[in-house]
Parts: sequence; C-alpha cells; structure tokens
Amino acid sequence: WAMDPPAPGRYRLWYERCSARIVGHGFAAPQNWMQYVVSMLVFNLAIFALTYLVLMLQGHLPLNPDAKEGLEASLAFNTAASFTSNTNLQHYSGEQSLSYFAQLFAIMWCQFVSAATGIAAVTALCRGLSGRRTLGNFYQDCWRATSLVLLPLSLVMAIVLILAGTPMTLEGAAEAFTLEGAVQTI
Repeated sequence: WAMDPPAPGRYRLWYERCSARIVGHGFAAPQNWMQYVVSMLVFNLAIFALTYLVLMLQGHLPLNPDAKEGLEASLAFNTAASFTSNTNLQHYSGEQSLSYFAQLFAIMWCQFVSAATGIAAVTALCRGLSGRRTLGNFYQDCWRATSLVLLPLSLVMAIVLILAGTPMTLEGAAEAFTLEGAVQTI
C-alpha cells in the first residue's frame, strides 16, 4: 500500500487547470503572508477602480434604457469603496440612480468578489494559525470561493426565484396609472 505522494497539482479541478493556463502559473504558486496581502490589496484596488469607472461612465455604457447619467464623483467613490469592502453602504436609490449595467457589472460583481476576498482572507488566516509557512495563493483561493461556494449558491437561488415567478426584465421603467389618475413610474 505504500505509494508515492501524488504530483503537485494532480488533483486540481479541471477549471483550475484551465485558469492556470489562461492566467499563468502564478495563479497557483504558493505565497508567503506578504505576497498574499499584496495580491489581495492589488486585486481590491482593481475592483475599486473598475467599479468607480462603471459608476461614473454608466451614461455611456449599454443596458441603460432610461438614460441614467453617471453618478457624481464623491457618490461614485463612496459607493465603489463600500461595495469593494463589502460594507454595501448606499447613499442613493439603486433603481433610480443606477443603470442595469451598473447594477449587474459593478454592484452585483462586487457582491461576489468582495465576499470571495473575505473567504480567501479567512482561509489564509486559518492556514497561518495552523503553522504553515505559505498561506496558499490568493487568486486560487478567491477563484475557489467564487466557483465552489458563491456561484452554486446563486444558481440555486436563481432557480428558486424563477420557480417562484419573480419577474426580471431589462426594459426601461414602466408607467402605471394610479386609482387617482396620476402617472407613476415603476
């Protein structure tokens, strides 16, 4: 029964192997604590910058049937910072201020990657407390948290919402007439 230990990476999942080929071998290289922290900070800075740009430029981006303009600079900064750090502080009404593109590709994207960043950080903390010299790889941990935990949960919830008949549309705001005869934008 004595067998040689498996080669490193032999039991990696197929999508991790594909990701490593696309991104490069640094995707799975072990990192010490400093490399892990720098990777996490650079990743979060990139998330913040991309979210800020989407919020500022939403008037020029697709999926904007109601022609919503970009957010004011300080509001876009506050929103990008809060969703990147997973605090989700909102000083606006999302449906009235944000286009569908901004809601889907800035806000909802941040909901995934900020949670994955937190899961990766806790995973690294546990590895560090166990006495390991390397903490794993931040990008691989973030990818695993997203693909193994967050995406499957979101797919299950999407199916539940579809079965419950929750409406979803990418059309512009609808106008309804109230009993008093006033027009209400929904």
